[in-house]
Formats: sequence, C-alpha cells, structure tokens
Amino acid sequence: MSLGSRIKSLRKAQRLTQQNLADKVAVSRIYVQALESNRRLPSMKLLQKLAPALNVQISDLLQDFSSLDTPGRVQLESMLDNGELEIWYRSKKLSDKELRRVYRVVEAALDEWDEEEEAGK
Repeated sequence: MSLGSRIKSLRKAQRLTQQNLADKVAVSRIYVQALESNRRLPSMKLLQKLAPALNVQISDLLQDFSSLDTPGRVQLESMLDNGELEIWYRSKKLSDKELRRVYRVVEAALDEWDEEEEAGK
C-alpha cells in the first residue's frame, strides 16, 4: 500500500474530509489530494503534523505493511475501509448490514487498544 493510500485510508477512518485534514496540518486541500494520489511526498515536518492528525505514529505512515506477518491497526483499518474487501464467514459472503456489525466490533477493539495504550503511558 502506498503512502498516499495510507493517508487517505486513515483520513477516512478518522471521518475527516480532505479539507478537515488540510486545516489540521496547515496545508491546502489540493495538497492533501496530491498526497493521497501520490503526486507529492510529504516532508518530515509535514509527516510530524500528519501522524497526530491521523491518530498514528510516523512509523505507521511510512511502514511497508505488505511485508508484515501480522496485521496492525493501520493495516486493519485500511482493509476495512477498502470497498473491494469481501468478508466471508462459514462460506457465506457477509451482507452490508453484517459488514457494518463487524466494523463496529473492530472499531470497539481498536478503541480498547487505544485506551490500553493511553493507560500504559
């Protein structure tokens, strides 16, 4: 997954528009669009603003997830936000309603991970 795709996926997971993200990191919406389409690469200074705006670490933005044996939060959110993902359970493709239910369960787990991480600080 490209850096631009990760930024876009994380932005959507945070329920931010391109303009919302642009405002948070003090760039234009057009620049966010260029980042997401991989026409531009962010500077380190911008990465330091993007990561907290997207609720991740800089390393989460830069890591190549295709080489990981175990998926992490960013990869999981990306997979769930990808409209092409089909989820099957017991040889049955899940309906949109069932997918929303799975997504709510995953969001609850992600929230719990965040709470555990905060408690550990």
